[in-house]
Amino acid sequence: MKPSVLSTGHHVSLGGLSMKIGSTFTVPVDCERVFELFLDPHTMAACIPGCEELVQVDERHYSGRLVNEIAHVRFNASFSAEIVGLDPPREVRAVLKGEDRRLGSSLKLDAVLGVLPNGNGSEVSYSMEMALWGKLGRMGESIFRRRTAEVEKQFVEKFTQICTGVPIDEVRAGGKAKAVPATGAAPAAAEAGGVAQPVAVVETPLAEQPVPVKKPALVGAVLAFVAWLFGRRRARSGK
Repeated sequence: MKPSVLSTGHHVSLGGLSMKIGSTFTVPVDCERVFELFLDPHTMAACIPGCEELVQVDERHYSGRLVNEIAHVRFNASFSAEIVGLDPPREVRAVLKGEDRRLGSSLKLDAVLGVLPNGNGSEVSYSMEMALWGKLGRMGESIFRRRTAEVEKQFVEKFTQICTGVPIDEVRAGGKAKAVPATGAAPAAAEAGGVAQPVAVVETPLAEQPVPVKKPALVGAVLAFVAWLFGRRRARSGK
């Protein structure tokens, strides 16, 4: 797995933080299988730290919930995601939004995930542009930079295990995540499930961000990063 690339910048006028992150890793399955697994809510629920629920609303919309503790404060965030561009099995583009009203924090993610053949497996690359507002947006670059590699490693390890045939329940190892496929979803998505995220509207008091949310396979990588963002902050904050 190649090191993550992270750049950040503060939006002083908006009281928030923006950053870009990207990375590449390889898995021992073909591109078609990678897409199938990324669209499976059961797989994503097992791979994403702090994931309590993933629901495929329809072929292009997902909903989910992440619950973690941030410096002794319980964080419970709902997310909505929608696929904005899909070129299977090569690329997926999506937008994700989420918020925790209690903490007064919200985020918006624009992400792209690409899959290319690599020998007997596939190379997966992703890039994300993230905007944060509220308390999360005031945390600063060091917190994000410090935890990116850790959560990425955890997600990739679990995803690779599932790619090699390890049962999802084993990978989840006692996790509480629930995955609910959409009724009447497309064959590929219904068969595998589907990553999720519905209406956790991000009412940004900071910027005029477009409301649309869109994306599929990418949702898994995005949620993994979000999980790190919210759930892993406590290690830093506890210092």
